[in-house]
This record gives sequence, structure tokens and C-alpha cells, in this order.
Amino acid sequence: MEQTRPAFYKIFVADLDRAIDFYCECLGFTEQRRIDAGAFDEVILAPSKAGTALVLCRWKDGRNLTLGQANGPVGFYIAELDKTCETMIAHGATVRLEPTTFAGTQIAVLADPDGHQIELIQRQN
Repeated sequence: MEQTRPAFYKIFVADLDRAIDFYCECLGFTEQRRIDAGAFDEVILAPSKAGTALVLCRWKDGRNLTLGQANGPVGFYIAELDKTCETMIAHGATVRLEPTTFAGTQIAVLADPDGHQIELIQRQN
């Protein structure tokens, strides 16, 4: 049997251009493709290294987004926690958990401009 692995993670955002800028500038994603999916627009972002794609979507009818409480943060391994946090805050992120060390790993949790939680993970040497 082929090993299962995530193909993408999809989130809906209020401002597609702002979200593209945020994820590309802060986490090194690059835009790969735009799709008109009928009721919504979709932009596929690829990570700078091998990994799972991030798909950003925006409803065309302008409906309000409601964040649920049945999902956790999207986690990203990063090289420089403090620098990445500073860049994200400069691009509109808010801190949910200040950088801290947990089980030998440095982590922080921020929310993107739409409120989606992002957990940053920097492994300690």
C-alpha cells in the first residue's frame, strides 16, 4: 500500500492578496497556480522546500468568515523563530503564545491576519 501523506492544507481568507503576501513574505511560500473554482477563487502556494502545499481561498460573494474551534494551528518548521515571529507581526500577525521551549524544542503560536493559528517550530541543536 502506498504511504499516505498530506497533499495540501486549505484555508479561507478575507483578502486573498494580503494572505498571499503574508505567507510568501513570512514563510517563504511561492505562488504556483490560481484557480477559478466557481463560488470561490483558489491560490496554491508551494513551500520553499519539499512539503505540503497551502491553498488559500476567498469566497466571491464576500461572505464573512467564521473561525471554528475544532481545529488547531497549522505547524511549520522554521530556521529562525524570533526573526520569523518579527516578520509575521510586521505583516499583521498577532501573538497567541510567546516563544517558549517545550520538550527541547522552541515554539511560538501566532495568528495570521484572518485569525488562523500558526505554530512555528524551531528544533534545538
